[in-house]
Amino acid sequence: MTPTLLTDRGIEERRSGQLSYLERRADSDTVTVFFHGLGLDATDYLGYLRQHDRHSVALNLRGYEPDGAGVPPVPLARHIQMAAAFVEQIGRQNAGKKLVLVGFSLGADLILQVAEHWAERGGDVPPLAAAVLLDPNVNQSTMTISRLFAVADPHDPVPAFKELINLAPDKDGFRSLCSYLAKVAPKDFSQVRQLSQDMITYWDQPGYDQFGTRLNNVAHIAERVRVVLSAAYQEHLSSMRAALGRRDGDAKISVRLTELDHFDLIGDEILSPELDALT
Repeated sequence: MTPTLLTDRGIEERRSGQLSYLERRADSDTVTVFFHGLGLDATDYLGYLRQHDRHSVALNLRGYEPDGAGVPPVPLARHIQMAAAFVEQIGRQNAGKKLVLVGFSLGADLILQVAEHWAERGGDVPPLAAAVLLDPNVNQSTMTISRLFAVADPHDPVPAFKELINLAPDKDGFRSLCSYLAKVAPKDFSQVRQLSQDMITYWDQPGYDQFGTRLNNVAHIAERVRVVLSAAYQEHLSSMRAALGRRDGDAKISVRLTELDHFDLIGDEILSPELDALT
């Protein structure tokens, strides 16, 4: 695929096998790889790519790219394999640079799963300077959107969209959910439904020990792990920290609770200072 220049800031749309991605090349010591949330895509990170002169890559999961129409629903296991292979390739293409992985919501869960993939497969893991997880799930209680979409009619998801909108706690929450659904609605909903169902299955245990174990897997392969949470995670914070305190990788992990809405975590207000501190 011939790279397509998106802006005068040097952001290019590229393809690697079946995956497409946005890349902003720069002479930096790290390459930051961004994973998007459920039903979203790489364009959620365009603001960051445009504003910061750092080597950054934002991946589209298969079926979520602009030309993803007609792709059969991709199971979670295949997404994990493809994402892991993509990160490995970025590492090989940028020898001498360390990688920073950033994931939002489902994308944060994907970082947990890629770490498991590497642990189970063995072999060489790309050099990871850090991993930043923005509102990862901790169990099924944090999966409000996935639980709605997992049981929605794949041919008519509008009732599920309406039910989600009705959960808005206030005007700001309503605005955030409307903006989110405006991005999800054009997508092939069968992709979104498949991934929602698979994620529900992935978080199959109650409590927080499963989350602690999975985050510890990331700490085993990354020099630092940062978890950034929206205000809604206040009720989970103490249990999350207790679960992490029982793991031997806890010293590498830091957790920050913000006062922000879930979807605000992918704004520059969070991404810029967090990545400045890490890179």
